[in-house]
Amino acid sequence: MKNKLLLAFVALLFSWTSFAQEQPAEPRFNGADVQYFMRRLVGEFGKVVEERQIAAGTLSPRVAVAFEVHADGSVGEWRFRDRNSEGRDRYDIDPASETTREALTEAFSRLDGWSPATYADGRTTDYTLRLVLRLPVEKYLRAQEPDPLLFLGKDPRESFTEWMHERVRYDARYAKVGGVVRVKFYIEPTGRVVIGEVLQSPDEQLTKEVLRAIRASKGKWTPRKVDGVPQRTAYEFRCNYVNDGY
Repeated sequence: MKNKLLLAFVALLFSWTSFAQEQPAEPRFNGADVQYFMRRLVGEFGKVVEERQIAAGTLSPRVAVAFEVHADGSVGEWRFRDRNSEGRDRYDIDPASETTREALTEAFSRLDGWSPATYADGRTTDYTLRLVLRLPVEKYLRAQEPDPLLFLGKDPRESFTEWMHERVRYDARYAKVGGVVRVKFYIEPTGRVVIGEVLQSPDEQLTKEVLRAIRASKGKWTPRKVDGVPQRTAYEFRCNYVNDGY
């Protein structure tokens, strides 16, 4: 009797393991993978932004979404994910702005051509896709504003990053300190620099050193302009500091 029970248990375990290991191939979009769909979706989103003349400043640069690709290839249950969502849809990100939601939903509605998730034996099944998208908001902003924010007369993503690298004294004091530092600050119409918020940092002393360097950039900025008038402009500095001794 014990042997029969053992054999039955082994057979059940084998069946359960085989079922658990069997995973369907992800849905395909026009014969390509999900990464291709994500690029198409972001591209279509850009078209909607341009067509509707949506102000880039109202858009969220990073969003998380989810939707179902059903066994027949149809799609549905489109939704946004953020830290207010529940269950598996919860994602640690701020809710997308209303203009972002409207434009991305319209972009999604313009794209079709899904084939369903498929098992090795040809069976199709419903499949939930959960995606995180980076939207090129800065690109839209530059296109909409012919007089963008400049640092030393150049794009700050290059010139300011290099300038900070040369001036932040990331020396032996931080032999065991490493990680991402993110600081949001503002360039006033006069060129004055005002610290806004430290969004992320691994060390208080390193934060102070980064803030010191940022404040030293006063007078080297050219604020963005609207109709020729300088505007208060937000900028976020981000750097991953990795010390050899860390």
